[in-house]
Amino acid sequence: MPAGNPLQSVQRVARILYAVAGVEDGRTLNQIAEAVGAKPNTVYKFIRTLEAEHFLIRRKHPIRFSLGHALTELKTLDDGRHLLSVAGKVMVRTQAQMPDGNFNLLEYEHPHTYQRLCVQSRRPGVLIRRREYHVEPYIKASSLLFLAYAHPDEVQGYFRAHNFDLLGKPLWHSRERLEEFLTKVRHLGFSQPDFPDDSWDGYWFRVAVPIFAPGGDVLAAIGGFLPANEPVRSRKLMTRLCREAAVEITKKL
Repeated sequence: MPAGNPLQSVQRVARILYAVAGVEDGRTLNQIAEAVGAKPNTVYKFIRTLEAEHFLIRRKHPIRFSLGHALTELKTLDDGRHLLSVAGKVMVRTQAQMPDGNFNLLEYEHPHTYQRLCVQSRRPGVLIRRREYHVEPYIKASSLLFLAYAHPDEVQGYFRAHNFDLLGKPLWHSRERLEEFLTKVRHLGFSQPDFPDDSWDGYWFRVAVPIFAPGGDVLAAIGGFLPANEPVRSRKLMTRLCREAAVEITKKL
């Protein structure tokens, strides 16, 4: 085959996927063969391979084919990597404006919040990648932010997974007070608990700001924290920098 010419087999795979895409009830073998301009026997060989890799799924009565979950997984993986790439660059630049501050990227996988990236004051300019860094419920700015923006069915699942009487009541005293705070989060557009985070290494002021997906849902969050004894101007600066970083990331996704 002359150099530079496309592979016909790959082209045929692409045409099969396009032929099936957007058809709610799927397409039969003959319909796909007609759409791509090939014999059914030839098309069926490609379909079997695409089935094995979960790019197509088979439906019955009558037999027809629809797009499989592998395509969604590819899109999710691409979006996730793009988010980390964009956010990492923004976070390093943001931390350079406040070297004594700490910034992180957080994601919510129902019903848990995870920290994915972090830039710390003790290692300025160094982007730290996390894998399974779990964030506590009810006390952290980020977990409260995701709870504030969660869909109603997710909210119920959150409270089932994280017992409020055991984990939340010592901090909030009542569900009513927590709900008032969550309403305030949605009104302000960021989460900033009014009590310090008593961690193993001291007390911290913290804030979290949502990063929105193109459809309007909360995709992730930018969080910031610094010692609770820092002056008010430092707290305001951190809040502003987190909000600016979240807006920049949102625009670049």
